[in-house]
Amino acid sequence: MYENVAGFEWYDYATFSIMVIVSVTIGIYFGIVKRQDNKEEYLLGGKSMGVIPVTVSLITSTVSGITLMAYPADVYKYGSNVLLLCIMLPINGFIYSYVFLPVYLKAEVTSLYEYLEKRFSSSCRTLASVLFTISMILYGSVVIYLPSLAFKQGTGIDVVVVAPIICILCIFYTTIGGIKAVIWTDTFQFFATISSTITIIIVGIISVGGIKNVWDTNLAGERLNIFNFRCDVTSRDTVWSIVLGATVQWSSYIICNQGEFQKCRSVPTLAKARLCTILYGFGTAILMFTAIVNGNIMYAKYSTCDPLSTKQVYRDDQLLPYFVLDISSRIPGLPGIFIAGVFSAALSTFSAGMNAVAGVIYEDFLLKFLSQETQKEREGIILKTLVVCFGTICTLLVLVVQLVSEIVPFLSSIQGFIGGSLLGMMVLGVMVPVANSKGAFSGAVVALIFVTWIGFGRLWYTFRGMSFDLAKPMSVQSCNFSYNTTTVKDVEDIFIMYRISFWYITVIGSGTTILIGTVVSLLTRNPGQVVNKNLISPILHRFLD
Repeated sequence: MYENVAGFEWYDYATFSIMVIVSVTIGIYFGIVKRQDNKEEYLLGGKSMGVIPVTVSLITSTVSGITLMAYPADVYKYGSNVLLLCIMLPINGFIYSYVFLPVYLKAEVTSLYEYLEKRFSSSCRTLASVLFTISMILYGSVVIYLPSLAFKQGTGIDVVVVAPIICILCIFYTTIGGIKAVIWTDTFQFFATISSTITIIIVGIISVGGIKNVWDTNLAGERLNIFNFRCDVTSRDTVWSIVLGATVQWSSYIICNQGEFQKCRSVPTLAKARLCTILYGFGTAILMFTAIVNGNIMYAKYSTCDPLSTKQVYRDDQLLPYFVLDISSRIPGLPGIFIAGVFSAALSTFSAGMNAVAGVIYEDFLLKFLSQETQKEREGIILKTLVVCFGTICTLLVLVVQLVSEIVPFLSSIQGFIGGSLLGMMVLGVMVPVANSKGAFSGAVVALIFVTWIGFGRLWYTFRGMSFDLAKPMSVQSCNFSYNTTTVKDVEDIFIMYRISFWYITVIGSGTTILIGTVVSLLTRNPGQVVNKNLISPILHRFLD
């Protein structure tokens, strides 16, 4: 346990246990009482879900422990520049709703990447499915690691013990309950997450002397300087890095994610699916804003005695749990509410990922090898087995995630060199009528190789303890105990391509895919080629006549 902070009491364990028990009960209900043994029910909920639960599920499965824990720590160290993302996320929702979603739904596919086969070729579909599966495995391990780390800070129970237990429970209710269990547990977990976040904000503001003190302290500490228009691709804190880089990165998650698409298909009409994604954009922005506020409150609390500099905590993502435990004397049970909220967000994301990956592997890889009889009698069992396998792999990878010091740059880099190629292929399919299969595939492969080189270059130096980003000023002037300072390594001698801000990696990947894909398509175009208008965005139909 960390110095000067409280630990878990019995009521904290009770709060956390209630969240887990309710989630598992929902899974049992949809798995046993409302059995879902066919693909239509298990993956799409019979296309009978309502707008509100689907919207809430979309928000909750996106806002994981990464948003609730890693982003506040990022704001604490680097400032509130991601506030601009709160403006861009609703715009992303509208773009997805009116540019991409109508095409996906009209294509009548279960796997999102089946669209790429209809538009281009089976090789493009296979490549996209492989990339998505890899990205979700890496993402899932991070999603489970962060709340397990928070639980360790409150209880002392090691991550390697907590993570497998929670994963097993999540795998259980997702396996037996399918998409309906995912959506309804997400709905319940959403309210746990919201309650936790709002409670922490209120108690945190009181603990630091009010909103005005939060504002003044962050202003003095340069945490509110968000309008930096400097054109420097190696800097993470410019307007361009967020408005362009972070926005495109989040776009890749929305536009290219099987889980998001699967939930949109679970409602009966395009109009309802559009409403879900528009509300989702606003809801995600609001929760992102609360994470930023928590980061500002933490800085106001520790502006004169930084827990990272003094080694009160050793990792950035330990900051918020440390803060919650520090202020918990004001409200008994607050640590339990916080951990329940973080785990709720994590479980919703993890369960959605498992269900989505199971659908992709089944539709894109296994279905072609199964007879009609096997599909009819065994598809439920096969899908559930895939969920178990995916969850197990993610649990094992938690051991690797522990080696990463800063989660936001790490995950953004991983998502960047995978999501860039995916987003590029989707944009080529939906928005570039001249694009063909040769262009899309070659563009994606070239981009993947190029951006993977950049991404792994960054990760190599990161694992060696190198930080590419200069944190805002920290102070230890009011600390009343001894500490050892850490020397910051100079990054100027590192090759500039490795120093490009992680926010731009998805932009580079998607831009390369679109550029190469378009050029190759024009060079290899068949003059008699006719593109199905249903596979092109409706906003371009007037130009195809």
